[in-house]
Amino acid sequence: MPTDQITLQRIQLLHPKVISEVTQIYNEVVTQLTGKAICRFAYTLRTYAEQNALYAKGRTTPGPIVTQAKGGRSYHNFGLAFDIVLLKDTNGDGTFDTASWETNIDFDKDGKPDWREVVNIAKAYGWEWGGDWAGFKDLPHFQRTFGHSTIELDQMIQCNRILTVNGNKYPNI
Repeated sequence: MPTDQITLQRIQLLHPKVISEVTQIYNEVVTQLTGKAICRFAYTLRTYAEQNALYAKGRTTPGPIVTQAKGGRSYHNFGLAFDIVLLKDTNGDGTFDTASWETNIDFDKDGKPDWREVVNIAKAYGWEWGGDWAGFKDLPHFQRTFGHSTIELDQMIQCNRILTVNGNKYPNI
């Protein structure tokens, strides 16, 4: 199955502590999904401003509510989260041009929903899945906290306890 170059680029934006592991996760996903859908990481690192814009959806701007986290309160803001979407090849030309958030479709006909295959791989590496949350379910979301709250991570940034890689600042965890 082809790899998604956009996803590979987005993985490189993650916290340096997780890049290698997330690359392994993605490689396993590529191996598992053998049909008419691939997995794309729709979001990895997100700025506070980008997070605030998403938080505004369904509140002060049009659209459905998609997050419960304001800027500085999402693990995306620290490069410790990724969101997925499946991309379908609807006409068989290999372009994978249609987004799907359908969680029960088995595009590769192996008896397992493709979304669940991605979830199981990430969870096997110890990543927390937003679909397991008791309250607001965030099915595309995965995060690694390393035992830190977003408040603690934000404080690390504010106190300049950071790693800087390619101009991006990450908490030094």
